[in-house]
Amino acid sequence: MMNSAPISINTAQHLYWFGRYVQRAQTLLVEMLESYDYVLDREFEHGKKLFAKLGIEAEYNSGLDFLRVGVYGSHYGSVDSIIKMARENAIETRHLLDERGFATLNKIYNHLCEGHDRAISPAYLEEIIDNCSLILGIFSSELDRTRAYQLIRFGQQIERFDLILRLYGELDMVVADIDVINSIARQLNRQYRPINVTTSDIPKFLLFLNGVVDKVIHKEPFGSLQSQSQA
Repeated sequence: MMNSAPISINTAQHLYWFGRYVQRAQTLLVEMLESYDYVLDREFEHGKKLFAKLGIEAEYNSGLDFLRVGVYGSHYGSVDSIIKMARENAIETRHLLDERGFATLNKIYNHLCEGHDRAISPAYLEEIIDNCSLILGIFSSELDRTRAYQLIRFGQQIERFDLILRLYGELDMVVADIDVINSIARQLNRQYRPINVTTSDIPKFLLFLNGVVDKVIHKEPFGSLQSQSQA
């Protein structure tokens, strides 16, 4: 069982971003595997379109090179950089994290550090995906839905919402997620009031995310309600 001591706003932010980065790595790896098949068999430029949706310009000269650019490319969306950021946030909250979850993240990190000179294969990506799923699954089942768990889940859900809109631009795919986000936000901060989005404008939907996070974590009531929320 995790420590039940109050969580500071700074620690809450680290837990939130830990959840976001692990979810981001998992989602992008799945998308990369799907794009890999297109790059090989249907449309060579498909991988560039995937990166463009994330605001990234990338070049590659083969299917495997596309995977390498996605994992080790010199851009902010590389899996390597995302896992490093996840680990940095995990280190800051080490005392709150399950041993197996932290160890699995370190395993991914070490494999990536050791793999710069190795060939990138679909099987390699599938292994990272499985380990990311294991991390999120461990925190989902082992943390007994404590405050730390909810913050990780909050980040995970926000990231899923964000990426679905950026990758697919389908509002219908995230309608149910709004209720989930509002529910978690309410559990984290009793003074939170649900945000309803009535626009079909995707940029405004993304602003919804910033509003929720700001109301839940970045405002002073979060700190003042820690003891009450754990009662």
